[in-house]
Amino acid sequence: MGLESWLGKAPERQRTFTAELETLRVQSERGLKLLSQRLDAAEQRMDEREPSRVERMRESINKARVKEQIAKGDFDSLSRRERRAVPVLWQLIGVEPMRGFLEWSPQSWPRLVRQLLRDWSPDWDAQDMTRWAQLAGKAPGNPRWRLPLPIENVLRRDGPGQLARQWMDRPLLEVVETLRGTGLRPASVYAGHVVAEHLRLGIKAREDRTVSLAFLMDDARGRAWLPFTGTETNVLPAPMEARIEVVAAVLECRAKGICSDLVRARLAERLVSKDSEFGDPRQSHQAQASAWARVRARAPEAFQAFLAGLIQQDLAFFFDHGMNEEDRSEFWLCYLGSIRSTTCYLAAPVYDSLHRRVAALPPEQQAAFRRAQRLGDKDRSEVSAFVLSFAEYDVVEFSRNGHASYVYKKGMLDQKLRGRRPETARDFIDGPSGRFHVQRLLHLPGWEYRVAQQLLALGIEWDRSGRKPWL
Repeated sequence: MGLESWLGKAPERQRTFTAELETLRVQSERGLKLLSQRLDAAEQRMDEREPSRVERMRESINKARVKEQIAKGDFDSLSRRERRAVPVLWQLIGVEPMRGFLEWSPQSWPRLVRQLLRDWSPDWDAQDMTRWAQLAGKAPGNPRWRLPLPIENVLRRDGPGQLARQWMDRPLLEVVETLRGTGLRPASVYAGHVVAEHLRLGIKAREDRTVSLAFLMDDARGRAWLPFTGTETNVLPAPMEARIEVVAAVLECRAKGICSDLVRARLAERLVSKDSEFGDPRQSHQAQASAWARVRARAPEAFQAFLAGLIQQDLAFFFDHGMNEEDRSEFWLCYLGSIRSTTCYLAAPVYDSLHRRVAALPPEQQAAFRRAQRLGDKDRSEVSAFVLSFAEYDVVEFSRNGHASYVYKKGMLDQKLRGRRPETARDFIDGPSGRFHVQRLLHLPGWEYRVAQQLLALGIEWDRSGRKPWL
């Protein structure tokens, strides 16, 4: 009976043992995940502190004394802290004095190479870049770099491109993880240039980059290279120079159509986020030193295509859902290249109606809807307003026939609104004898030609070739 009882309980013991193994597996996975999260957090803290640590070292050292001692070859007079600071001061010291120091202190080679990678910039003087790359090439092999190319090649101007070509068959996520393993985290400018070159290789090969662009938007490891928003508290932004390079490459991918329509629409929404550190790309002309101005200089055609696409989406959205006047839409599309920015102000009933069915809209119109602003509840009429901003003027269109369009000299519309958020479409109306507007555009029969001449008199020219809708 004892043996039979024991055998009868064997299946139960087996189930208990299996359950305990499953519990152990789950706990192990949770532990590894927690360990990975803590390692990532530690790396992020280290990345956050590294620039300030290096800067403190540069500030606390008597740089003139260190340079003088290195130039004389008097290495023994350097303190331990000064010796550690020498690789950080590589630009001040120069190639030949640094070569002598490294012969005396070979243990400083890894610190120099890491600092060169950390400080790498495409703006370096080409000859200086070559000399430093050749010097770094003399460094003893260091497995911690774990790069597929000699360090001399990596540090040259086309180094990021060479690395990207080595990894062109790998997914962007894997490339980023490989860079992190070599110490080139998003906090380095170099890593951003490798990411940008990897994206551009896809353009040349006409390979779909949907997954890569989605990674940059959805993964915390990728979002470091996009314009930083205030809601991303768990992301350490990459240096501005690196983000500008990656955003330029992203716009080039988008312009070449090597990603899905959904990702194109999501990118447009992500890049014009209201709390983005880059600001509104449609206002980049107002600050030539702004991030978007630098992106435009890096990829002018792709930036212009992106900007024109945003404005065209806003035009299509307003005239499809705000007023349903095809002739007005065609008219303003002829000014697409002259329009600097657009803002859609939807009447509260119209906005609320669209909000209830926004998921049914095409992706581009969903993005345009999220860029639109809602007028207040004070007036429950369904009159919406659309502001088209040109270099010197702002033009306000309304969604109901019978309303004239108003042209305001730049800044006068803001004065009329007194800096307040508009509550109704009437806030944009100056009246026939108002003092803020410079022109009223009436939509009477044959209005297209007359309005085009009125705009031309103000210096606003159409820019699209082909037959104009008013001819």
